[in-house]
Amino acid sequence: MMMKRISGYFLSMLLVFVALIFTDFIILGIVSIKGDRGFLGKDIISSVSDGIIYSDGEFTILPSLGKMMDEENFFVMIIDDNGDVIWDYNKPSDIEDHYGIKEVASFSRWYLNDHPVYIWTRDEGLLVVGEPVGSTWKYSLNVRMNSLENFFVILPVLLIVNILILIILPVLITRKWIRNREKSRTEWIAGVSHDIRTPLSIVMGSVEKGSASEKQCIKIRDLIGNLNTENKLESGTGKWNEEEIKIVPLLREIVCDYINSYDDPYTFEFDFDEELEGRAINADEGLIRRMIENLISNSVTHNEKGCNIIVSLKQAPKGRVKLVISDDGAGTSGIKIRTLNSKLRSDYLPEHGLGIRVVKQVARKYKYRVLFSSEEGKGFSTEVLIR
Repeated sequence: MMMKRISGYFLSMLLVFVALIFTDFIILGIVSIKGDRGFLGKDIISSVSDGIIYSDGEFTILPSLGKMMDEENFFVMIIDDNGDVIWDYNKPSDIEDHYGIKEVASFSRWYLNDHPVYIWTRDEGLLVVGEPVGSTWKYSLNVRMNSLENFFVILPVLLIVNILILIILPVLITRKWIRNREKSRTEWIAGVSHDIRTPLSIVMGSVEKGSASEKQCIKIRDLIGNLNTENKLESGTGKWNEEEIKIVPLLREIVCDYINSYDDPYTFEFDFDEELEGRAINADEGLIRRMIENLISNSVTHNEKGCNIIVSLKQAPKGRVKLVISDDGAGTSGIKIRTLNSKLRSDYLPEHGLGIRVVKQVARKYKYRVLFSSEEGKGFSTEVLIR
């Protein structure tokens, strides 16, 4: 479930990134189009020059060009080879009428009295077209070719780094938030469970052994334990030991506890291959014990009229052992068995309750295979293949 959430998160972040890039390009395009209105590029400067006619020693400007100059508050002038302004249109008062070669060289690249200006050569001299102060930012950029080549090489790397930052950083933040939430939930459940156990122990000590009240108290006790275990396994916040467990003595102890706790109409049997007497597995004893107890309790809970419960441990191929816990009780339908054998989901509680869910979680943790089988009226069986 967690991997599914993370995969969906990655996809969402990727879509957000693509949407951001697409939106940025649209915004930049709109801004550029609006900002370029009246911008004096090379083609426009050429058109301005074409709109200024020189004939019989006089300059005239086409009406359409003059209208554009007036609307945009542009000015234009022509400087001859001697540096004198021989004609102008809309020339501001702070613009001189004569320029030396150094001044021409300077404003041809930058500004003329803070006016952004552009030049064009004509037969009569140098055409200068200027814009209002503060209307355009001009800067001359010089880049060596090897630097430019390196830029295009590094650009994909920078793009990938940006994508990774955009994806990984929110994932790390979200993962930390999820862990803190799961830790808070685990601590809350543990606290509530502890508060329930104390009065429950008092009640169990005061009720008659084997009575209906004691059985209900046992159910509540098991439910509390399963709730704690399920939450820790699901959230990954539990601390589990890796210890060597001799499986036969553990099973013998568990079966004896049930024999001492339940009278008729329940009977319990334990059968195992003698060569497995010293067989050990590496796991947390508490988890293995809870898995086995849940399977036995499942047979007790769903057979109120009683049944015979058999715990069997046999040698299996490839050095594995097979644990089978079966009863001859009421059984269940094929539909429910298919549900129990389906893949464990975080948002689903099996028909047989929290105990079976914990069994499947423990099996998943240790990579055991669990198989449920049953027929109505012919009992219920669980096979656990242990590595």
